Parts: sequence; structure tokens; C-alpha cells
Amino acid sequence: MKTPVVLLPALLCNAGLFIHQIKALESEYDFFVPENGTDTSVSDAAERILKAMPERFILGGISMGGYISFEILRQAPERVAALILMDTNARSDPPAAQKKRLEMIERVQRLGIEAVISPALLDIIAPIHRDDDIIRHILTHMAQTTGIEHYINEQKLIMSRPDSDTLLPEIKCPVLVMGGALDTLSPPDALDAIAAKIPNSAHVIIENSGHLPPLENPAAVTATWRLFFKQNGL
Repeated sequence: MKTPVVLLPALLCNAGLFIHQIKALESEYDFFVPENGTDTSVSDAAERILKAMPERFILGGISMGGYISFEILRQAPERVAALILMDTNARSDPPAAQKKRLEMIERVQRLGIEAVISPALLDIIAPIHRDDDIIRHILTHMAQTTGIEHYINEQKLIMSRPDSDTLLPEIKCPVLVMGGALDTLSPPDALDAIAAKIPNSAHVIIENSGHLPPLENPAAVTATWRLFFKQNGL
């Protein structure tokens, strides 16, 4: 029986964000990527995911997916065999960020989903990848698939997240903290601070990547996951 792995994507993303890792590891692991955009709070999202997923699983969350991962750990820590936190943060959404999110919601309502693809996705990856046709196609397709209503729900979910900083020392399972070397939203020093507060954790920096390393440097991400799983007998 293959080990279940639950992957929680970033804003405007879906399973396409992890396509390279899923293809490379699907012979050894069962991957589950729950739908995003149906909930407006992290607590509701975590509760829905826990009801639908296997009893015990490896959990991986990137950016927004990391916020939901923290809530899953609050609600059912015993069900998480190991945790991968990617390009995320443990703090609640600050007022300035919430103001910008409300502006983005207004923008998408007025101009459509195409109007937020660049600021929400293309601008957060490393500059060297922004003209990559394959990456651009995947990001654009995921955003279009998400649509306006789900995008708005996701922004509300992000704004609802509580501060998880005090949760970090309580995490008992093995944890891999990882992120892009060129990520300006969750820079390496911020992720290093998260890893320092988690007892059984390691921090890996993915070179040549911004906020979405699974697409930007897929081979490095896959290799890192594989090593983490092997080291922890998963």
C-alpha cells in the first residue's frame, strides 16, 4: 500500500503546481490535491479536507496551502505523519496585506481573472522563469480554471488565518521547511526563522526559484522530497 500525500496548493493554483513531483513519485506514493476555493476560512477548509482524506498522511502546503496546513495541525495533529512547508509564513495577515487583497478582489470583479494573473502568479516567480512558455501556460491555465468566485474565496481564506507562530514549537512530526532562494514573499531568512522554532525540522533553499519552486526548479524539489521521505522512513 502506497503512502498517502496530501498537497495543498497556493493561491490560484491546483494540482498542476505539483505535476512534476506527482509524475516522478506516483509509483511510490498516493497523491491527493483537494480543491481550493470552496471555503472562505482556514478552519472550514481544514475541516473539509480532514473529512475527505485518509486517516494518516504526509501533508505538504505551499503559501496559502501552508496556512491551511497549520490549521490541520491545530485540528488533528495525530493524523499528520510528516509535514512539508513551502514558501509560506506563520503570521496572520497584516492590515496592509489585507488592504491589498481587497483591492485585488475589486480588480478581479471589475476586470476578470486575467487581470490578476500577472500580479498574483507571474510576478512572484523568479524573473528568469517569467518568459518560460511552459511555466506561463501552467500558471495561466490554473488561474483560469480557478475562476473569479474561487479566487475571491481564497483571498478571504488567506485573510482569515490566525497567527500560527506559537504552534510551531508544538509540532511533533518531522518537518521539511523549503522555499525559493529568490522568493521575495517568503524569503529564506523568514523560512529559516520558522524552521528554528520547529523541534524536528530541516530548512532547504531551492536555487533559481521564486515563490513557486515545484514549477520553477522541479528536479530539485522532487529530489528534496524523496530524501526527506527516505530519511524519515516514509
